[in-house]
Amino acid sequence: MSHISATFAIVDMWLYKFRYWYHKKCLRIVLSRYIILLETITCKYIQEKQFIFCYYVIKRGERMDWIRIVQKAIDEIELNIYEEMDADLLSGHQFVSSFYFQKMFSALCGCTVGEYIRNRRLTLAGYEIANTEQSILNIAMKYCYDSAEGFSKAFTRFHEISPLAARKNKSNLKAFAKISLIKNLTGGKVMLGNLEERGYIVKETGAVYYTTDMDRTLSWFTDILGWYGQIEARNELNEGTYGCVNNIPIEIESLRIAPFTGIHMFRGEPIKRVVGFMLIQGVEQLYSFVKSRGWNEISEVENQPWGGKTCSVTTIDGSILTFFE
Repeated sequence: MSHISATFAIVDMWLYKFRYWYHKKCLRIVLSRYIILLETITCKYIQEKQFIFCYYVIKRGERMDWIRIVQKAIDEIELNIYEEMDADLLSGHQFVSSFYFQKMFSALCGCTVGEYIRNRRLTLAGYEIANTEQSILNIAMKYCYDSAEGFSKAFTRFHEISPLAARKNKSNLKAFAKISLIKNLTGGKVMLGNLEERGYIVKETGAVYYTTDMDRTLSWFTDILGWYGQIEARNELNEGTYGCVNNIPIEIESLRIAPFTGIHMFRGEPIKRVVGFMLIQGVEQLYSFVKSRGWNEISEVENQPWGGKTCSVTTIDGSILTFFE
């Protein structure tokens, strides 16, 4: 038996022994023995062939909730993104060992503390370069770079385009979004926190959308618009043939407590014109949200003669979604 198989076997045993607390307390394990240091997986959750991991350290009966600790560190990074910080500083504010903090951060987030800080700064810097007139040097200094040269190298490595070219061409830049650990651990399911962050609600829609790469299209809807979705059917080549993307989590939509406000996706050549005309609440918030994700293929919000406001987004497939309120 491989090391990882043995680990999963141990995890299954603990889940069986503590199934009451697992189901009633949700991702919590209660142990009563003396000193227990658990650095491996303490919860295994399987969803669509993906393993979702939850890490804890339990010591002298006191449980250290690493999800909470790391999420608080992420929130601190976001609040102080313009300030100098590192893993030692962040771990100190959480009163945990820097060694274990860095280890758990990497395990839960899929990147190191330094990579997360750098990627978030370069994402925000890219938005400012593409949408403001600030000098590149000022933006570099704002995001804690000592020189424009060092910033330019990091920017080019991350966005695969230089700051000057990005500003000149108004290019669509890469975006590294703030990490939500609960969203990661649940596979992006039923996360209503995104609704508050997004700031807008779709009232009605039902468009039909064609794409030749449904996985890529689904990722675009979730990353750029903040929607939810899943691929329901695939062909023998594992290519998506039918799926849905929705303004609200799929689980809530399936309860039939609200009308369907999503888009049906089918495999086919994308239509290079308007494919959806959707009523929403918060069109300015939609515009700001999409721009903050580094996507510039969106029109300015326009006041219409009939009293409404509209703005259109060109998708990764070249189709156009028009939103109005």
